[in-house]
Amino acid sequence: MARPDTEFMEEVSKLASAYLQSDDPLVQSGFSGGRDRWVSERSPLGQAIDRDGDFLDVGCANGLLAEDVVRWATVRGVTLTPHGVDVGPGLVTLARERFPSLADDFVVADAWSWEPGRSWTFVYSLLDLAPDHLWCQWLRRLMEWVEPGGRLIVGSYGSRTRDIAPADVAEVMRGCGLLVEGASSGGDPMITRFAWSGR
Repeated sequence: MARPDTEFMEEVSKLASAYLQSDDPLVQSGFSGGRDRWVSERSPLGQAIDRDGDFLDVGCANGLLAEDVVRWATVRGVTLTPHGVDVGPGLVTLARERFPSLADDFVVADAWSWEPGRSWTFVYSLLDLAPDHLWCQWLRRLMEWVEPGGRLIVGSYGSRTRDIAPADVAEVMRGCGLLVEGASSGGDPMITRFAWSGR
């Protein structure tokens, strides 16, 4: 199986280390726009959550997004059990501290080689965790971890400071042969995009 080159993976690891330079949970999640913007830009992914089940965040960082997804689902009467995987040991430690009763469900691993041996109702990750020429392979790999009847949810985050727009996730998924069941976006102006596909 093709995988990102060493340079790409080293950059991912550097990001994990950079996040730990701050005590701010948002910065530890790779975000510096404040809580209100975080909610505006991240909460639309919750539109893909349509039932109770297990939620896996691939690239979970410190677990803050998983915690919020669970909270946003609860408001709508949906119960989720969070899980996560990340290459950064320090970040996973923070995620485990956030969910002490579920600490074993947060794993340090390279998702490109990880073999979890199970599936989840919802699997969420970013296109950014793969170089664009491997997007389709990345999505196929993630879909393998979705249980029958579950959903793969994919996001793309743009950058205000670098003037980068998010990728059109739905279009990418369709181009990779996936049937898109829905899409959402967040921010004003739009700076995040999400789309999801069922298995």
